[in-house]
Amino acid sequence: MKKKGLVILFLLSLIYLAGCGQKESSWDRIKKEGALTVATPGTLYPTSYYDDSGTLVGFEIDMMTEIGKRLGLEINYIEIGVAEAFTSIDSGKVDLSVNNFDITSERLEKYDFSIPYKYSIGGMIVREDDSSGIDAKDLSDWEGKKAGGGAGTQYMKIAEKQGAETVIYDNVTSDVYLRDVSTGRTDFIPNDYFTQVIAVAYVTAQYPDIKVKMSDVQYNPTEQGIVMRKDSNKLKEEIDKVLAEMQEDGTLKAISEKYYAGQDLTKPIANIEDVPVVDVSTEE
Repeated sequence: MKKKGLVILFLLSLIYLAGCGQKESSWDRIKKEGALTVATPGTLYPTSYYDDSGTLVGFEIDMMTEIGKRLGLEINYIEIGVAEAFTSIDSGKVDLSVNNFDITSERLEKYDFSIPYKYSIGGMIVREDDSSGIDAKDLSDWEGKKAGGGAGTQYMKIAEKQGAETVIYDNVTSDVYLRDVSTGRTDFIPNDYFTQVIAVAYVTAQYPDIKVKMSDVQYNPTEQGIVMRKDSNKLKEEIDKVLAEMQEDGTLKAISEKYYAGQDLTKPIANIEDVPVVDVSTEE
């Protein structure tokens, strides 16, 4: 009886291992379904926003649409703010997440990222009349100032590290952030420099009463990538392959120039060796 039991246990183990070997990968599932589900904010100009006709457009939207075409997949967007972007990956609600996410060592411990599709640097929006009182190149004057931003972003971590008081927003549009700086509810918005330059020009043209400007202070160079679940080996391989092709044939550059006023942000930024870098790698 004991020998028979061992045989049965051995057979069950083989069945289990066979089942594990047949487990469907995320890429296999995506190919079978014919679609990628992508988290995007839908509120961040010029990377993911609605144009005057109510169509979702932007740098990352055009990029993902082209990736879908080259992979033979539909792209299904789910509008998710930065605070839930990573948890939507964890839960399996989405396959990918895009929202100007910086590739950091801490994030790479938990998630896979594509190769960089955009290079940038930190910047900040302040009041037009300089009453924000923030202009130090070394960021030494952030202490006690009110910084507006999304929960969990690298920029909010930098603000906290520099002693600023953080004012957290949900997935709101750029005009909400900028109006609060203008009226004094907050003092500044630390975020991606090139995205903010375009946002300031766009929002202040629509709302002349919003009196803000782009500071010339810069810090923390960044590389941004597409977020996916850890160990998404085949999916990452396919995404990276297409992104590399788009970089090589100039498609990604053309999309960048379309949304960033003729600027090519798909290659590393030159002459930024002396900008300050705030290390938030140990920040929770």
